[in-house]
Amino acid sequence: MVGERNLKLFVVLGLGQFGRHTAKTLYAGGGDVLAIDKDAARVERIKDEVGQAICADAGDIETLRTIGVGKADTAVVALGEADLEASIMACMALSDLGVGRLIVRAASELQGRIISRVGATRVVYPEKQMGEQLAHSILAMGVLDQVSLPTGQIVAHIRPRRDLIGQTLEESQISTRYRLAVIGIQKPKRSVDDRGELHEELVLHSVPPPDSIIGEDDILIVVGSQAQVEVIARED
Repeated sequence: MVGERNLKLFVVLGLGQFGRHTAKTLYAGGGDVLAIDKDAARVERIKDEVGQAICADAGDIETLRTIGVGKADTAVVALGEADLEASIMACMALSDLGVGRLIVRAASELQGRIISRVGATRVVYPEKQMGEQLAHSILAMGVLDQVSLPTGQIVAHIRPRRDLIGQTLEESQISTRYRLAVIGIQKPKRSVDDRGELHEELVLHSVPPPDSIIGEDDILIVVGSQAQVEVIARED
């Protein structure tokens, strides 16, 4: 049921590559996510990775009303580059349902201006942002991977700065001083097989407790601003 996690509800309309990653990342970051696409195969692929996935037409206001889209805090319209008309119809439907924050994908500046005039509160350009993310990751070598959220924050996999190693999450003050939420830690697990060969794998610890100790080979999964992530990412 929509909203059963009792958290902010995000609706993602369109489950192509951009929409699918947006929906999964929002859900992993703690949001309640309703994912919608008219392609049943796309809905099937994501159904176990979000709060709820429904096959529906993004521009059908009555269907959107029935499934509870009007309860959303934010909607992300992530339809394909060629679906300008569908994006416009979706924006109009979402505005009529009272969704206050509409974040819409656009392929060009012209499309962005058109979409803004029919209710979009923010327009995003995925290809441009991917280039910017790559540049940031190159500049901050301790950032292994990152994904932008519609909120303007990012989810990043980082190697922690050396002065944080050996501290607990609480002692490191990552959440209070750096304003980053640690949603997971990947810790190495080493084992020896029957032939005496050493093997290593990373084991994910989701929502780690405050007394979790940051190890030298750990990878932290954090949510926050680009600038704050780069502050605590190790450069070597």
